[in-house]
Amino acid sequence: MVQIEELKVLELATNSLSNLSYVYTFLLLVVRFTSFMGVVPGIGMGTRGLRVRIPAVLVMTFATMIGTPVVPLPADWFVFLAAFLSEVVLGFLIGIIPFFVISGVQLAMTLAGQTMGLGMASIIDPTMGTSISSLARIYGDLVTILFLLIGGHYVVIQALTGLGGVWVPGTFILGASSIEMLIEQSARIFEIGVIVSAPVIVALLLTQFVMGLISKAVPSVNIFIVSFPLTIGIGLVLSILAIPDLIIFSTKQFVGMDALLLSLGESMQGR
Repeated sequence: MVQIEELKVLELATNSLSNLSYVYTFLLLVVRFTSFMGVVPGIGMGTRGLRVRIPAVLVMTFATMIGTPVVPLPADWFVFLAAFLSEVVLGFLIGIIPFFVISGVQLAMTLAGQTMGLGMASIIDPTMGTSISSLARIYGDLVTILFLLIGGHYVVIQALTGLGGVWVPGTFILGASSIEMLIEQSARIFEIGVIVSAPVIVALLLTQFVMGLISKAVPSVNIFIVSFPLTIGIGLVLSILAIPDLIIFSTKQFVGMDALLLSLGESMQGR
């Protein structure tokens, strides 16, 4: 029985060596999905998420192999390494698109928290290993859950599989249109941050202005004791009241990913 199992293992190894193109295509897809899973929000995030990411990469790779054209093994090492780099860039580019929206919301809540006086209340973000405000972490997780609830991860995974065979493994090139899209989406972080945090910041500035008038009119009032809890309270109330509008705004941003991914696929078809 043991000899039969050993013969099967040797037969599998022999078949793999005789079909190196399949192995090469499989490795390219593994690199693509590994790069994607490293940045996409909500799927196996953090160090403990490795238990989810590694099986997910293998499952998606095997599923994609069914409809993906087999790429011949290149004879040149430069082409070999360029193909792997191409897959890394492709996976990173698609996974980073929804991450930009969540980063914009986190930036907005960080600005709002700083204006409220919650700058010292920060925690460690396990996904990036950096310190962010507790308010930014809460709203970032809220938008991440929204991304998963509306099926945004299905959209990016479907795009990553090749949009009907558009993306042949190892052929993606970061062209001018892709770089322009990446720059525009990076700028969206600051745009989203300003749009989302503007109502809270304006309201708190008006509150500070009124507190300043009160301190001039009634010098006996200890304005520091009054303004600190008042500022935090108004900021938190406005942040909670803005959640429905934030959900609508974030949903529109996630829905708009379809157009970005389609334009990326069309640019691949045009080359």
